[in-house]
Amino acid sequence: MHHEKSGTHYKDIIEHIKDLIATGVYSAGDKFPSERSLAEKFNVSRVPVREALKVLEYIGILKNVPNDGLYVHNLDISHIIENLSFGLSIQSQSVLSLFEVRISLESTACYYAAIRRTGEDITQIRLTLKKMRDLLKETKIKDADYEMLRLYSHEFHALLVRSAHNEILTGIYCSLFSLLELSKQYTIRREFDSYDSLLAHEAIFNKILSKDSNGARDDMIGHLVCARRKLEEAVLADTESVHDISDTAT
Repeated sequence: MHHEKSGTHYKDIIEHIKDLIATGVYSAGDKFPSERSLAEKFNVSRVPVREALKVLEYIGILKNVPNDGLYVHNLDISHIIENLSFGLSIQSQSVLSLFEVRISLESTACYYAAIRRTGEDITQIRLTLKKMRDLLKETKIKDADYEMLRLYSHEFHALLVRSAHNEILTGIYCSLFSLLELSKQYTIRREFDSYDSLLAHEAIFNKILSKDSNGARDDMIGHLVCARRKLEEAVLADTESVHDISDTAT
């Protein structure tokens, strides 16, 4: 059983992984260690490792090969690392502006996802929602469970974007997502009603499932506009505890 270091977060894991790649320990095409082995290496639980790997996969540093594992993607690693560093120093107003762009991109993605989604897309989105729902069945949700719920929410949003089957839109979204996900210098105090969040996710999914493109777009706009409002209130409040701003009430 791991005794996780105080304050250890997936951002720290990302920094470790970034160093491993930047120093050539792992190069393009190399198979990356498993989630379990990384957790043992960094002496942490698997939750922050899992989230770190997901973020790195979203932004293209790692590539998931089905039934095989994660590999270092054949990309310009130095450029990606510069983007990661920029994401850590972004200003509050920039984050709010980026969130507005996220609303535009995700609502557009939902519109096209309702038209173009495949059976495999539906299966993956449904599986992510099931993981959220199953976790919420627990009588008492622990801190680690909330981290997992947030991770599942990230998966849900990324899957919706990919279901639009527009490579340019997906690429822009991944870059935006990395900035939002890695911007962690603002303080947020919020009550996160995970069940309400699940209902919002399921409502969007049902519109996509029924091929209601306008309804899917409108539901996503409403969902993220509400999230942005809470984010803005949190930034203005300048509270004391640092929390992830990338998925506020989403």
